[in-house]
Amino acid sequence: MQHEPALLEVLLTRLGFFFYGRSVYKEFADLLPIGGSEEVLDFGCGMGRVAYYAVKKLPRGYLTCLDISGRWLNACRETLRKYGNVAFLQAEAPALPRESFDVAYCHFVLHDIAQEELERVIPALAKSLKPGGAFVFREPLNEMKKLNLIKGLIEKNRLSLQDSRITDIPLMGNVLESIYIKE
Repeated sequence: MQHEPALLEVLLTRLGFFFYGRSVYKEFADLLPIGGSEEVLDFGCGMGRVAYYAVKKLPRGYLTCLDISGRWLNACRETLRKYGNVAFLQAEAPALPRESFDVAYCHFVLHDIAQEELERVIPALAKSLKPGGAFVFREPLNEMKKLNLIKGLIEKNRLSLQDSRITDIPLMGNVLESIYIKE
């Protein structure tokens, strides 16, 4: 399975971040229930577009950026080079430590994961949350079959919906943004 993006994809992603970072990625980071001292996981961090804004909300906290791609992690390191409260982890979700994070989030990641892999990823993400921890995601609305699977797996793993909304994002279309809390 190919996990590494093409160099052109990395370049185009950097350009998109430059032009749309504040309106797309900061808006999502502002949804995250972060008060400043949490342990936070960016699952599927890519080049760190959301992490760039999330880490600024963590003056006493810590951000772990996880991706399966070494190339994306290197790009993320570059994006977050000014911050000392960030760890970078090249791994898959099942390797996550239990009850380690107050918040875990992913932005446009879950819809790209195959069903059988989601059946391992979602439970691992749920187990990585501390009791009362939040799982937040933004996914494209045109993937309804996949979204229904994701929501079902989340609820099966004892996460309860706290808030959800549909919004329109430039160049991405309609998206679902949801916050679940671990029971």
